[in-house]
Amino acid sequence: MRTIRLYYRLLGLGLITIFDFLLFHFGNAILFWGRSERRCWRNFMVSAWAKTLAKIMNLKVHVKGRPPQPPFFLVSNHLSYLDVIAYFTQVHCIFVATAELADWPFFGLLAKSANTMFIDRTNKKDIPRVIGLIEQAIHDSDGVIVFPESTSTKGDALLPFKSPLLEYAAEKNFPVSYATIHYRTGETDPPAYLAVCWWGDMTFGGHFLDLLKLSKIEATITFGSATVKGDDRKTIAQELWNLANEQFVPTVEAVGLG
Repeated sequence: MRTIRLYYRLLGLGLITIFDFLLFHFGNAILFWGRSERRCWRNFMVSAWAKTLAKIMNLKVHVKGRPPQPPFFLVSNHLSYLDVIAYFTQVHCIFVATAELADWPFFGLLAKSANTMFIDRTNKKDIPRVIGLIEQAIHDSDGVIVFPESTSTKGDALLPFKSPLLEYAAEKNFPVSYATIHYRTGETDPPAYLAVCWWGDMTFGGHFLDLLKLSKIEATITFGSATVKGDDRKTIAQELWNLANEQFVPTVEAVGLG
C-alpha cells in the first residue's frame, strides 16, 4: 500500500505541477500590462496549487489564531520544506529562502513561480539585496514570511532568531507578526520529527519519497495575536522569539495521531 501510495502521489504531483505551471505562465502573458493583476493571479494560482498538493499528500492544515492580511511581515519556526505548502494554503505570501532551494526538483519550481526571494546565507553582502526585495514586496502589498532560525529543525525547540533580515522592520518601524508550526503523522506512520521534519544530514530525495508514503500528515499553524515593532532589529528578534516560544508545540512529542 505504501508503494502504491508513493507512485500515485508522484504521478499526481507531477501532473498538477506541469498543468499549473503552464496555466500560471499563460495567465502572466495575458496580464503582461498589469502588475497588480499579475500579483493577484500569482496568489490565486499558488494557493490553488498548494491546496491541491496538500489534498494529494493527505496533508491537513489546522489554523489557530487569525492569519495576517497583506501587506505583512511574518516570522515562523522552520521544520520542513513542507512548511511552504502549509503556509501557502492559508495566506498569500512570498518566502525568503536559502539559495540552494532554487535548484531543487519540484520545490525549486514551486519557489521560483511563487516569487520566492533567495538568499545566499554564506555571503553577508547578499543581505542588503534581500532587504531591498522585502521592502519592495511589502510596498507592493505582498505578505513576506521569513524563517529567522535560518535552518530547519526536528521541532524539539526553537533556535535563536537571527536578526539581519529584520532590518527593514526596524528602519521603517513596521510591525512584525509571528507564527509557529508543528506536525503530526498517522498512528501507523513514523513520527513526524523523522518523517516530515527535514534536519541534520537527511538527504532531500530519500526523505521526500518517504514522506509521500505517509498515510496522513497534520500541520497546525498558530498565528500569534500580537505584533512587534521597534527600531532595533536584535530587540525585535528577541521579542518575537519570546512570543513564539510561548506558543511553540514540539513536534518531537507529537509522535502520532490517535
